[in-house]
Amino acid sequence: MLLSMLFLKGLELTLAGTVIAVLLLLIRRFGSKKLGPRIMCWLWAILLLKLLLPISWSGIVSLENWTDPYLYDTRYGAGKMVIEAGKVWNGLRDHLLPQEKEWMAYSPMRMYQNGQELQVPMPAVKQELVSSLQAQTGMMQSQTVMAILWITGAAGVWCWQHWKSRGIRRWIAMSVPFKSDELDLLLEDCCKEVKVRRQVRLMRSALPYPALHGWFRPVILLPYESMTLYGKDELRLILLHELWHYKQKDILMFLLARFLRLVHWFNPLIRLALKRFEEDLEIRCDWRVLRQLEREEGLNYGLLLVRQGELNGGGSLSGGPGLPLLTGASGIRHRIGHVSAFLKRSYGKANLRRPWRILLEISAAFMLAFVLLPSSNLYGLLRQEQTPMLYAYWLEEGANPRDTDVINRMTAQMIGRTGSAVGDSPVRLVYQSPFEADPLQHAWNRLHLLIESEERPRPIQVDVRPIRATLREQGLSSGNVLLMLHYPYRPIKYWGFSSGKKMMSDVASLELLERMKVY
Repeated sequence: MLLSMLFLKGLELTLAGTVIAVLLLLIRRFGSKKLGPRIMCWLWAILLLKLLLPISWSGIVSLENWTDPYLYDTRYGAGKMVIEAGKVWNGLRDHLLPQEKEWMAYSPMRMYQNGQELQVPMPAVKQELVSSLQAQTGMMQSQTVMAILWITGAAGVWCWQHWKSRGIRRWIAMSVPFKSDELDLLLEDCCKEVKVRRQVRLMRSALPYPALHGWFRPVILLPYESMTLYGKDELRLILLHELWHYKQKDILMFLLARFLRLVHWFNPLIRLALKRFEEDLEIRCDWRVLRQLEREEGLNYGLLLVRQGELNGGGSLSGGPGLPLLTGASGIRHRIGHVSAFLKRSYGKANLRRPWRILLEISAAFMLAFVLLPSSNLYGLLRQEQTPMLYAYWLEEGANPRDTDVINRMTAQMIGRTGSAVGDSPVRLVYQSPFEADPLQHAWNRLHLLIESEERPRPIQVDVRPIRATLREQGLSSGNVLLMLHYPYRPIKYWGFSSGKKMMSDVASLELLERMKVY
C-alpha cells in the first residue's frame, strides 16, 4: 500500500507540476527580459515548492479547478488510465494465477471463541464479492508495479548520469591548490566586495571552465592555464561570479533542481522547466555581478561570456554546480541577451521606474503563487476527518460477515444511512467511537498498515469494555461481534482510500476479556 500511495501522490504532483511548468515556460519565453532573472527565479520557486510539498490544500481560485477535469476526468485522463491499468493487471493475474480466486473464496477468518484466538473456516464467499475484492487488489497491485517502474527508472537515470560524469568527477578529485599570491589577494578583495566571510579556496583542475564546488568547504576551480587564458580583470569577474553563486546558495538550488529532474525523469516538460531554472540561476548571478560593475566593465563581462563559450567549444559539458559560462550556443545567446537588457535597463531612463517595477513584479509573483500553489476544491472535499474509528457490529447466529448482503448493510450503517437500529436485520452497528491512542501510536499504526503483508499482519489491541457495556444495555447475549478498526487516508487528490483491521468474537469472549487483538 505504501508504494501504491507514493505512486498516486507522485502522479498528482507531476501533473500539477506540468501545468505550472508550461505556464512558467511561456512567461519565460515572452517576458523574462522584462521581468528579470530575480523575479523568474521566484516564479520557478513556485514549481519547486509544488513538486516538494507532500501535502496540499484546497483553494477557491486555484488554477487546478480549471485544469483538473481535463487531466483526470476525460477519456484519456489520469483517473481513467489508472483504472484501465488495474483492469489489464487483473486480466494478466487471472491468466497467470487462477488459484488466487479460490484462495480468496475459501480463506479462513480469525475469531475469538470462549476467550481463545482461533482460525475458523467460514462459508465460501460469493463470486461477485470475490470479483470486487480482486478488482480492488488488482488496482493496488498495478499501482505498486508502476511505482516500482518509476523508482527503477530514476535509479537507472542516476546510474547513467553518474557514469557519464565520471571524467568530471575525476578531474575535480585530482585538483591541486592554486598557489598564487596575486590571485589570493584578488580573491580576498572579491570576498570583501561580495561580503563573503567564509574562507574560499582556489584550486587548479583539468576542467575547461571555472566552477564552484562544495558547500561546507567551498572551492573555486580554475583551469590549469588560467593565468594565460584570462587577464586580471577577467579573473576578477570570474571570482565575483562564483562568489555570488556561493552567497546566494545556488549550489543547493542546483542540487535540488537536479534531484527533481531525476525524480520526474519521465516528464519532459518538468525536466525542461528545471533546466531553464538552472539557466536563470546563472543569469541571476550575472545580474548580481553586473550591479557591482561600471558600464564599461559590464560590456567586458558580456565579452567574457562569449569568449568562454568559444573556449568551451560549444560542447555539452556538464559538471558541478555554479558553472559560470556555458554549455551550448543557445545558452550563450540567452545570457548575452540578458546582459544587454540589464545594461539598457540600469543605465537608461528605465532605471528611474525601478522601485515601481520591483513592487509590481513582487506583487505579480505573489498573485501567481496564490493561484498555482493550492490544489483544487475537490481536494478539500475529499480530505475529510482522518480520525481512526472503532466499529462493533452484532451479527445474529448464522450471519456470514463475508456475505455480500451483510457487507452492504454494514457499510450503510457505517455511513449513517440507516442508523444502528435496523429492525430484523441480521447485522446491527452497536458501537462506534474514535479509536483513542497517542499521536505517535497512530502514526506507527498508519505506517504498519501501509507496509505490512497479509501473511504477517501486525495486530493492534483495542479496549472492548465499552462494547461489552453496550451489548448488555441492548440485551444481546448471543451471536457474534465483528470488531473493525478503520484508518482513513486522504493525502491524495482524487484517490482517497482507507485501511483497517478486523476480528470476530463471540459474546462470551467479550465477557472474559478486556482487550482484544484485531488483524
